[in-house]
Amino acid sequence: MDNNSKFCVELKVLVNSICRFLGQNSCDREGKNLTSIQLWIIHYLYENQGNDIFQRDLEVDFNIRRSTVSGIIQNMEKKGLISRESVERDARLKKITLTNDAMMLYQEMLAQITLIEKKMTENITEEEWTVFFRVLEKIKKNIQ
Repeated sequence: MDNNSKFCVELKVLVNSICRFLGQNSCDREGKNLTSIQLWIIHYLYENQGNDIFQRDLEVDFNIRRSTVSGIIQNMEKKGLISRESVERDARLKKITLTNDAMMLYQEMLAQITLIEKKMTENITEEEWTVFFRVLEKIKKNIQ
């Protein structure tokens, strides 16, 4: 197996491991039965509370298709995790915000997110992080 093939396999294994860890530890809180992408979107919305976030932002920042994001948003709205609100400048635009239930859920999830990040990053030096992020940026540019 060449390095390119190995990279893709290893990356997928890592993503699956993270999702499994988060899923096992927080996915079925309060009967919400959350998917890993819903967990990441809650995290994203929480971290960007001061900004107006729209469906298009999720499409771009998560690199997922419009139809996929539409389905995710609809499911999250049904579960009472998000609300869509019109904005003054354009009634067609709907900003996405977390509900109080999602905010409380996120606070519970935050401990799990912090734990997995700590476990994943221990013993990595600043120099290694610099190289990692430099390579990651190159990879992202290569596939755009």
